[in-house]
Amino acid sequence: MSNLSPIWPAPLDHLRLDSDRTDELASFYATVLGFERFELEDGTCLLQGPERRLVIGTGSPGGRPYHGFRLRDRAQLDAVRSHVAGLGINMEPSPSSVFEPDAVAVRDPDGWLSVFGLPRHDLPAIRTVNGVPGRSFAARLQHVVVASDNLPAMMHWYGDVLGFAPSDYVLNDMDDPASRTVAFYRSDEEHHSFAVFAASEARPDHHAYETGGWTDIRDWADHCANHRVRIWWGPGRHGPGNNLFFMIRDPHGDPVELSAEIEHMPRSMAPRFWPAEERSLNLWGPGWIRE
Repeated sequence: MSNLSPIWPAPLDHLRLDSDRTDELASFYATVLGFERFELEDGTCLLQGPERRLVIGTGSPGGRPYHGFRLRDRAQLDAVRSHVAGLGINMEPSPSSVFEPDAVAVRDPDGWLSVFGLPRHDLPAIRTVNGVPGRSFAARLQHVVVASDNLPAMMHWYGDVLGFAPSDYVLNDMDDPASRTVAFYRSDEEHHSFAVFAASEARPDHHAYETGGWTDIRDWADHCANHRVRIWWGPGRHGPGNNLFFMIRDPHGDPVELSAEIEHMPRSMAPRFWPAEERSLNLWGPGWIRE
């Protein structure tokens, strides 16, 4: 990681999810994850809740056109733009309807678009709703994960080019750094805002919401059960990140994680190494082994 990279801090702010059934997908997230729905001028649907938001648009089912990372101020945005330009990286027009138009958008080796920007000040405000499950539960949008058949190039991009800090690696052979199968990266002090798993193809993996603790995990699980949404994986505790979790699936089958107690790591902390085994993925039980 380059300590000169200005992409710190840059927490995950929002994602765009695509669907050929946008109303169904938006209704699922609004009901199950406690979002309020707004229609935007570009024809997309903005879902907002306390410390969480998504953009739903028309496109291939399960598509994820971009990931939006929030910067502190215009000085940091200008520094990020200069950093990217200085490396000779091509910048694309920002597709985000949530960020100001001058956000910086760059595409990684697998084609995922990362957008670094400042939120618009004219977005609709969510209404205060007390005592309504989902809307009143804590669940801050926290990280996004992809799968890749090009892991070395992806690790170089996020760690060496953009300057995300590596937190943990999972290895097939603990004596061989070249055998890494998973890489976790942070853009602030939380263990990871982005991660990439080795797989047979490039595809979305999951996105996650950080809750306030174990009691919140229980309440979210009960809330999902009340809407007949079954837990797909968990509950458990990850090795890397040490966070409690469970996962559900949205209408397109894409995993969504509810998490708690994710580890905090200063920027200077060196990455650690885990063996590629189920216990690293879930200290409590079965692991999700990607194909």
